[in-house]
Amino acid sequence: MCRMFISASLALVMVLCLPGCGDDDVAYSGRPVDSPDSAFSLIIIPDTQHYTAEMFGGTTAIFRAQIQWIVDNMKMLNAVFVNHVGDMVNDGDEYEVEWDRAWSAMSLLEDSTATHLLYGLPYSTTVGNHDQTPHNDPAGTTTYYNRLFGVSHCSGRPYYGGHFESNNDDHFSLFSASGFDFIVVSMEYDASPDADVLAWADSLLAAYSKRWAIVSAHFLVELGNPAPFTTQGQAIYDALKDNPNLFLMVCGHFHGEGRRSDTYQGHTVHTVMANYQMRPNGGDGWLRIMKIYPEKKVISVKTYSPTLDQFETDADSSSQFTLPIDLKPPGAW
Repeated sequence: MCRMFISASLALVMVLCLPGCGDDDVAYSGRPVDSPDSAFSLIIIPDTQHYTAEMFGGTTAIFRAQIQWIVDNMKMLNAVFVNHVGDMVNDGDEYEVEWDRAWSAMSLLEDSTATHLLYGLPYSTTVGNHDQTPHNDPAGTTTYYNRLFGVSHCSGRPYYGGHFESNNDDHFSLFSASGFDFIVVSMEYDASPDADVLAWADSLLAAYSKRWAIVSAHFLVELGNPAPFTTQGQAIYDALKDNPNLFLMVCGHFHGEGRRSDTYQGHTVHTVMANYQMRPNGGDGWLRIMKIYPEKKVISVKTYSPTLDQFETDADSSSQFTLPIDLKPPGAW
């Protein structure tokens, strides 16, 4: 049996599927979802490694301020999903305290009292190269990551879809907003991704072909516009580009901002990168707000710092820009 929960404050739909669940076996709670023309926001958290390691002026308080601001403003933003693009910590499995600091921040999203949602605001995390031990080694360990953000913690959450093989290094999430359904696939840092991981991601996009697809991987593109693909970014794009539901990929890693747009067989995939860790105070709390306007057919991207209480503007539009999209509601494909 499947249960769909709809937040009265966020126009957020969360689906919990139990044994025997079918696509048509859905019960509604609360008011109907808003029209497909309603705007909603995805919040992207760039690399936080200097906050959790408390390096270069970064502090855990800055990280916590980012997440607390999201929770405090989720209704105003109509925020429906949060994604961390990786490098949550700086030293992988070397210092557990960094993971404790990361958890103290990210767990604020799970506060049912503050969010008015039973399981909190849906979110996903992505394994970056600094979350691995040794760094840059996908064959290394991610022990602390999986202890806090692993399968055992995520299982049972209505937005958690599942994982690849035995741990949560590669996993996927499901959410819906304003009449649209989405899948978010989080893929571990791997400069030379394994064929079976790429096949797994490809199978997900095919199996959930009626959901618009977002990929989060730490290492996708470099700086600039158009930003060059990394080896992992090129491999992921090549493996998934024939899925017409893929429209957005997000990443971090490089110090600065970058993006590119690629069209294959008539559909466009936007890849967006941001990482502010080398700014003052370990990043000054900058994060990304990606507001989707289905009726206007655009994603509006803005860069904001809760600790500085300001939006970033720049002459080259690398921090504030729009991307064209054309989301069709279920049944219109």
